[in-house]
Amino acid sequence: MTEDQWTRLSDRDAPSDRALQDGVPASLELPLREWIRGTAERYTSAAERAAVRVDVVLHSEEYGDASIGLGERLAHWTPTEKLLDVTDALLDLLPTRGWQNRPEIAHLSTVQAAILTAVTPQDSMHRIPLKQLLADAGSLYAIQADGRGLARRIGPAVAAVTEAAAEAADRPGRGSATRHLRRALSAAYALQPDPVKAYSEAIKAVESAAHATLQPKHTVATLGSMLGEFRQVRAKLSVPIAGESGTEGLAVVESMMELLWTGQTSRHGNLQETREETVQEAVMAVHLAASLVQFFVSGAVQRS
Repeated sequence: MTEDQWTRLSDRDAPSDRALQDGVPASLELPLREWIRGTAERYTSAAERAAVRVDVVLHSEEYGDASIGLGERLAHWTPTEKLLDVTDALLDLLPTRGWQNRPEIAHLSTVQAAILTAVTPQDSMHRIPLKQLLADAGSLYAIQADGRGLARRIGPAVAAVTEAAAEAADRPGRGSATRHLRRALSAAYALQPDPVKAYSEAIKAVESAAHATLQPKHTVATLGSMLGEFRQVRAKLSVPIAGESGTEGLAVVESMMELLWTGQTSRHGNLQETREETVQEAVMAVHLAASLVQFFVSGAVQRS
């Protein structure tokens, strides 16, 4: 997740950017609890479900259920370490039209476009204030583009490169590369990252993007089989930057594909205990995948 980040005056001339805050810093805790309270009071069923999802107990024999409102209980009985999880759960349960992922409206009438792009009550009363609150606190987290949860902020350069690759892949003949790449990015940068899913989706994105170039007639091609094909037909492949000897450019592409393929530790089981990918490995895999997807869908890797 990326967006403009406010910076303190004392930090604007510093040699490095302001460090983003992980977790819930003291300055954010009370305002975030107040956001949870207000949201829970308006959407009681969502509050109950969020509490169950995050395992926050909202009922006490000592105080009685009626003595303290539901919103107050969820806001102030939630341990500090679970506040972001509760916030994430509430966002998922609030209605949304897609938050900042607005649909394409060029083909729609003015009225239809206005309806689809109008700010919803849930956005104006809950998501927009939360977005501002997290930004002001310098939080490491922001609201996902679909409005359905929190995600780690992504650097503008990474976000731009990945989204450019995803948009370029959204064309016939490149399968579901766009969907897989976006899923990989979301899983890698989620509030609770899923590195296994992120790595798997990254590989699927490259497989979708490279299939038409390397093994179009192989219906069950994998990144591994495409690597084998790459080596067999290397003489028929070309890239814009060939290198001094004419082979370095293709060697880089091959090396990136091999690194992505062999780096997936959870793909198969064997006599040894299967090791799942780490978050750092998954993030690197997504970045590798974004570059490889761009190479193949843009025609940078061509086959004669």
